[in-house]
Amino acid sequence: MSDRPEISEYMSEPAVLVFSQTLGWRHNEGIAGADLFFAELATDRGYGLFTTAQPGVFNAQDLARFDVIVFNNVSGEVLSAPQRQAFEDWMADGGAWIGLHGAGDASIASWTWYQDNLIGTRFLGHIMAPQFQTARVVTLSDTHPVMQDIPAEWEHRDEWYSFDRVPDMDGLVLLAGLDETSYSPRNTVVTVWPEDLAMSDDPAQHPIIWGRCTPHYRAVYSALGHGFETYRDPVYRQILGQAFDWVRTDRTQPDTDCPD
Repeated sequence: MSDRPEISEYMSEPAVLVFSQTLGWRHNEGIAGADLFFAELATDRGYGLFTTAQPGVFNAQDLARFDVIVFNNVSGEVLSAPQRQAFEDWMADGGAWIGLHGAGDASIASWTWYQDNLIGTRFLGHIMAPQFQTARVVTLSDTHPVMQDIPAEWEHRDEWYSFDRVPDMDGLVLLAGLDETSYSPRNTVVTVWPEDLAMSDDPAQHPIIWGRCTPHYRAVYSALGHGFETYRDPVYRQILGQAFDWVRTDRTQPDTDCPD
């Protein structure tokens, strides 16, 4: 059976692809919440929408129909080498990408290009003491279009990720970080992860949303989004909507909001 989905010739364009295949943990609730959010956003922005978990969509012919690609809690080695290359080529040709929550865990670690160019750090684990906690999120770049009119601080309940370092990529902009004094960054359940998941008391040293701007593509990764409730949060909905608008910005225009 082919893993290439059939895309209607009548799909409105421009269009957004929301991809949610998993071979690792499947965040069913988060995937459902994000699918609904992007369906609503696509309608609001006048975009066509295609949601699929079939990796065969990653070929040059099909990807050419999309202006934005969302990795909706993707986990595991879901793409073959040719499918990965098709995505990399699409990104190099003016791509616009948003990655959500599980798309930044360690399950896609063997895809070096993806880790080096879209994530820029390595997932260490997430809190398990308890697993879901309300924490204070701090805006790190209040002048950036993705964070425009977002509060300086806001509280959010989620499954908080920790990483081995601050992402390291050219064109990186840190958008939001975690105040570790507002929750317990501990794991006392999963033995293959560190028990102490603290990164720093400085929210800028524990980023949770970041973007990357290159001459070829724009990308935003957010570690928020384990459950569907996240995609109902007005602040987060605004961030994702503004992230969508920013990554799809015309590459022929000057990148005035990109780091030097």
